[in-house]
Amino acid sequence: MDLEGFFDRKQIIKLKSKEKQLVIKELVDKLQDLDLITNKERYYAQVIHRESLENTGIGNGFAIPHARTESVSDLISIFGILEKPIDYQSIDDKPVKYLLLSIFPTEMSTRYLYLIGMMARLFAQKDKKKSLDAEPTPAKVYAFLKKEYKAYYESISVKDRPSHGKPDNLSGVPSSDLDLLIRLDSLYKTMDDGNKSDSLVKKIESLRKLIDNRSLTYYERMRKKRDNPFSIVEKNSCSGCHMEIPPFYIEEIRERKGIPLCTHCGRFLILL
Repeated sequence: MDLEGFFDRKQIIKLKSKEKQLVIKELVDKLQDLDLITNKERYYAQVIHRESLENTGIGNGFAIPHARTESVSDLISIFGILEKPIDYQSIDDKPVKYLLLSIFPTEMSTRYLYLIGMMARLFAQKDKKKSLDAEPTPAKVYAFLKKEYKAYYESISVKDRPSHGKPDNLSGVPSSDLDLLIRLDSLYKTMDDGNKSDSLVKKIESLRKLIDNRSLTYYERMRKKRDNPFSIVEKNSCSGCHMEIPPFYIEEIRERKGIPLCTHCGRFLILL
């Protein structure tokens, strides 16, 4: 698993604009320059509309403007570095220096949230953020992010002793709950790293109300047991415990029939 699966060196750019909407326009324009999208005006309008519904400044100088649309077939992202931080009305009231703009179809929501989870964890670590601030060029920033992505992936792939037996049954729980749980987990990690702002607490409370009680209860139990309650399906195995997953179960995961759980370690399974 590599960062190139999400974006490459060409998709990290320096930004010159000094206002939020102009910065977002600059990012969208670059996506079209790279031939990753067409009709940049439509996508700019979609991102700005999404921004009007909820500010995407998630704290620690980082923002994640994005739009879900069925007019693309894959996750498209671009990472921007501002010369000077700008006001973004972020949840911690700190100015934003880095933005990750993404456009993706609904079926790629889990893949997108996995990427955002990694980036949010990185920006929440002061020592990592300091190292990133010291890397001025897109090439060096990409090398840094690539290294950190590899470390993050390896950190959620540490082998655990299998618990044997089947996990709780979450049949009938909407598969969309998995996307919400990944987002909730990212918010909890921000809180664990010291952000206790009222706006963050309200976001967590609002998100919890959208999640089925069975999956929420199971997630909270798993969160106490493991550093990361999610794992990736890689080479027909769970990246958390490295136990093989039956082919028929992988097919069920692809079809999004409920929330998939590893039958060995109990983690939520993510198929990227």
